[in-house]
Amino acid sequence: MTHILPATLLAAVAIAALPSVSSAQGFQKPDPDKWYRLETRYNGTDIRQGRCIEYFPEGSAHPDLLWSADQLDTTNPDSDYQYWRFEPSPDNPDRYAMICKAAPDGYVNPVPSPLSADARWHYVTTPAADASAESKYGFTFVTSLSGTDSDTGASYCAIATDATLEKRYYMNCGDAKQDYAINLSYATSSDETNEWLFNFIERYDPTTGIAEISEYDTSDPDAPIYDLMGRRVTNPSHGIYIINGKKVAM
Repeated sequence: MTHILPATLLAAVAIAALPSVSSAQGFQKPDPDKWYRLETRYNGTDIRQGRCIEYFPEGSAHPDLLWSADQLDTTNPDSDYQYWRFEPSPDNPDRYAMICKAAPDGYVNPVPSPLSADARWHYVTTPAADASAESKYGFTFVTSLSGTDSDTGASYCAIATDATLEKRYYMNCGDAKQDYAINLSYATSSDETNEWLFNFIERYDPTTGIAEISEYDTSDPDAPIYDLMGRRVTNPSHGIYIINGKKVAM
């Protein structure tokens, strides 16, 4: 998917104080009760374009790690490995646990290994008996690197932890040198790549959570239209779409 990239001031951010984690105009924090696909906003020419964060379980090519992958259709059962929920800490609403739909009892370890461009993010499926309940709530949204995508209408934001912010690193969709892993990128990365920014694309499940198919309601012609993969559509043809949370036939 190709995105129209909004103009930013990331060069100024790179030499300023640590980025803000407060609210920013246009960015809407994810609903903790919804699942989102995290799609890279990279708009270059290699295979990163349109890829998303996927949890690779034990026995896969990247066991218990986060890696980039091509988007799967929501009718594919494995698409659950590409959807994420952000659960706020009960003690600090600006800190979150990052939870995969395919393993909802686990969470992403907020401490990458190592703290460098070679970082890898591990998924904890079975927390240790002596693990602190707060140990999973380590992620924060860097809203100075956020906004609303002009193509999809989705909110996007850089993702980091307190430790990675101190190093001015952000969760990143790595290039060929990193085998396209989800790793860390430094703040001075090229403005043109925006590779640490991820769209929050809400999951639209055609089998649950959506009303039965109805006819297109022309009384609200400006309502955004999405296909069954949650992508905004500007010129829909005949088919089934999502409008105002409902499946409609056009």
